[in-house]
Amino acid sequence: MINSVTTAPLPITRFTGQRARWHWLAVGARVLAIAASIAAAAAASITVVATGSINGNTKTITEATGNSMNATTFASSVETAFANDTGGVWNFDGPNFGVNVGETITLNYGASQTNSEVLTLSSGNNINQGNVAGEATSGSTELGLGGDASTRTFTLSTPLSSVGIFSLNRADSSRTSVLSVTFLDDSTASTSGANAGATYFQELSATGTNYIKSFSLTQSNFVRYDDLGFVAAVPEPSTAAFVTGGVGMLALLRRRRTVIRG
Repeated sequence: MINSVTTAPLPITRFTGQRARWHWLAVGARVLAIAASIAAAAAASITVVATGSINGNTKTITEATGNSMNATTFASSVETAFANDTGGVWNFDGPNFGVNVGETITLNYGASQTNSEVLTLSSGNNINQGNVAGEATSGSTELGLGGDASTRTFTLSTPLSSVGIFSLNRADSSRTSVLSVTFLDDSTASTSGANAGATYFQELSATGTNYIKSFSLTQSNFVRYDDLGFVAAVPEPSTAAFVTGGVGMLALLRRRRTVIRG
């Protein structure tokens, strides 16, 4: 005779009604929290203390075709701007960093370090800090371009009146680099392809109040950069006076209305 064994079914947890709704809300909240933490990790940004001088290693510089001003004039311009809290230099020294598309670099500039320019890497591949002996124009490290030679575009939180950078000597004349800018009226300008077999300086400036709202770095092959110098746009005195006068007039009218109503 064969004894039969009856096995009780495993208990099944069932969620019904309000309990089910709370359960799935809790699950959804956990998923959103995980997604938010991943997004926060991916959206990292860096903050940089800008200096006031370029080419501290006194490299021999070749001027790129199409520059608005040469390296010596630009260095003097940036030094003055730094003293006046209107410019500075990102020399790519300090802690190692990596910035991906969509992430930001905040440049605290000027002698007081109270102003900041936020660069958003809006297209291209990532950027990072490199260290190749003898290449840097200041300090010992430089800007590297990870992955490929795609164009890196940086949009600006504050328009610039000028921007300049060095493309470093890679001992390979086939490696070319171009600095391009887009102005407030959406017109563009660029340096012509510079031979990266030497240390080249590339710089572009605004005309009048048609300031720079973004700039791009393009290269035919892997190129490193150093000493990104910039001068922030400063409102024309007439514009500043108009704004100040307008604010003063509004305050006067508000005070007059208060007196009349009182």
